[in-house]
Amino acid sequence: MNRRLLALVVAGALVASACGSRGDDEETSTGSQTTDPSAEEPAEEPGEPAPTESDPGVTDTEILIGASVTLSGVTGFLGQEVVAGIDSVFQTVNEAGGIQGRDLRLIAYDDGGDSSQMLANVRKLTEEDNVIALVTGLGDAALDYVTEKEVPTISFGVTPGAFSSKYPTVYPVVGNALLWTQEIIAGLDENGVIEPDIKVAIPYDTGLIDISPYLDALKESWENYGAEVVSTDALTLETGTCEPQVLKWRELGVDWVDFQSAAWFLCVQAASDQNWKPAKGMGGWPASVPTIASLAGPFVEGVWAGSNGDQPDGAPRELTDAHEEFQSSLEKHYPDMLDPQHLDSPALLGYYAGSKLMVAALEAQGEFITRAGVNEWIQGVEDFETGITPSIKSMAPDCKTGSEEVWIGPWEYDEATKIASRKPVGGYFTSPQKEDFGGKCFLTTLSDEILGVG
Repeated sequence: MNRRLLALVVAGALVASACGSRGDDEETSTGSQTTDPSAEEPAEEPGEPAPTESDPGVTDTEILIGASVTLSGVTGFLGQEVVAGIDSVFQTVNEAGGIQGRDLRLIAYDDGGDSSQMLANVRKLTEEDNVIALVTGLGDAALDYVTEKEVPTISFGVTPGAFSSKYPTVYPVVGNALLWTQEIIAGLDENGVIEPDIKVAIPYDTGLIDISPYLDALKESWENYGAEVVSTDALTLETGTCEPQVLKWRELGVDWVDFQSAAWFLCVQAASDQNWKPAKGMGGWPASVPTIASLAGPFVEGVWAGSNGDQPDGAPRELTDAHEEFQSSLEKHYPDMLDPQHLDSPALLGYYAGSKLMVAALEAQGEFITRAGVNEWIQGVEDFETGITPSIKSMAPDCKTGSEEVWIGPWEYDEATKIASRKPVGGYFTSPQKEDFGGKCFLTTLSDEILGVG
């Protein structure tokens, strides 16, 4: 595939991985799951009146959830995973009788990966369709609006906005770039891949996913392991090449390349062209999507990446009824998703988990469902179990963690099938640097500092 075309494909794919794809502007009738039995409804404040009616978006027969997603172009291979993750949960709930006898219905509009269209869609969903809650993907275009309107919003995460207390009704359900990086560093160290005094290069995104606000913290995270960050290079998909960066890294004697860009695969291809690999290797959280790893080609062999959820056989945990429910729901409603490349995708896993969280919050409301009630319930979550990912630790406005644990492993490439696959090296773990950076809630604290909150 032409690399410029591949760059455009992946640019859309990474938006779609946090959005969705099914067709032209459409309404997707959907359904969801049961609440974690151990979860308790937050107690009402003394004197707080119970709601006597539901907010708009909730009728006697249905509950409307809105989504601004990428439905057009060549990005469907990841967008479909996101929609499947959401819709398979909703359909399962509807088949079991819905929530208080109401069916869940997802209204999804195409944003084409454009931030201004995302905001326009979110406005339409809120003001015209009167949805009770929203699902959005990567990008911060709608954060101010959904916060002003107090709309519960499930988000992918990654950048500071989703984790900041400035946006208390935005709930990141997949992960954060800084935390993922700290975890990958720890995993590499544990497996003897890296060592003190190595030279590290960090190609970072300033476009689709702007990682630049975290750059100082990323450097500090590597330096805490004795590494020297010798090169930080802005790299976006629009450039279409990583050849100059690879030449620079060779001259600097770089030992490890830490991918922080959606254009990471371009660096793999440039390294292949130059027949060069850094002494210790390459890897990073953006390299976690199976389909894109396969598109990167044979030189992806040995590139390390993480994952936020279990593999089809339950690894790195044991196979349980939750995995069987996940796959049987997909088999019934989205059979194309049963391919291992889809089942191992952070997009499918993350939004399935997020959908379960939203359903649990809706179920906890009783007869009358309000945005305020949904927000209060989600913000009170502690260790919410999804069954196929580590638990969502906290969504409190001053302590957003999302599902913070990961496993890691190197990609293997099958020349015959042209498919990349991987297996976990060890189990789930989190960053041992959290305490150094401020403890359990450091992502929100640091994100607030970056955004000037407080």
